[in-house]
Amino acid sequence: MASVATAGVPQHEEGARPAAEAVANHIEAKGLNKTFGQFKALEDIDFGIRPQEFVSVLGPSGCGKSTLLRIVAGLIPYETGSATIKGEKIRSPRPDVGVVFQTNNMLPWLTVRGNVELGARIRNMPADARKVAVDKVLDVLSLTKFADAHPHQLSGGMRQRASIGQALVLDPPILLMDEPFGALDALTRDKLNVELLRIWQEHRKTVMLITHSIAEAVFLSDRVLVMADRPGKIIEEVTIDLPRPRDAATTRALPKFGEYVAYLGKVMGVAN
Repeated sequence: MASVATAGVPQHEEGARPAAEAVANHIEAKGLNKTFGQFKALEDIDFGIRPQEFVSVLGPSGCGKSTLLRIVAGLIPYETGSATIKGEKIRSPRPDVGVVFQTNNMLPWLTVRGNVELGARIRNMPADARKVAVDKVLDVLSLTKFADAHPHQLSGGMRQRASIGQALVLDPPILLMDEPFGALDALTRDKLNVELLRIWQEHRKTVMLITHSIAEAVFLSDRVLVMADRPGKIIEEVTIDLPRPRDAATTRALPKFGEYVAYLGKVMGVAN
């Protein structure tokens, strides 16, 4: 994997967020390989994500990003190498990991509250504790006024916020997000990027975000892992040394923001 100190990558300056201290990784993969029949989807994947770190996996469609996330989520197996969470081999879904997919999985016959609390009901969370947790999540996601609405009464962005709420209500320390805003229009996507960043800055969960948006990855992340296609492999790791806390207007106006976007575009082959 290429060094982050590559020519053209903005380097650390005064005021930027310093690199995290060396700590045990929450998520780690070593020599990870995955095949589907004769098709090799992932090849020799190596990476680690530290506690409370926000890491994006960036790459073109079909490069294996979602496959990698599903392996980390314990939803599909892998053949060789290793994948661990908190040092434990990933064998199945875990209660300390929340997952948000691109397509919301809200049940149409339940209200927003009913959908958000569904996981807590399945886990047999006591009713009083469940109400407190759901009320808190609805407030964080600015959905309190829509608690009794049904999915068909919500905009696409609101449904995605409710989907995030389904993952947050059990307060998992690790959050996996598979292109959660990919199906939304650009304006709604930008607004939800800001909302996601606000939530992360307040609650500091360990986040692994799958995306094909370079600007989204730079705006949100501490580090960006870039994947190449056929078979999927990590070809570069770039540390995003932009000041935190971040906000849309200030961060996107920084010259370094544009430099990161341009550099990652070159790495992905979408810019000269």
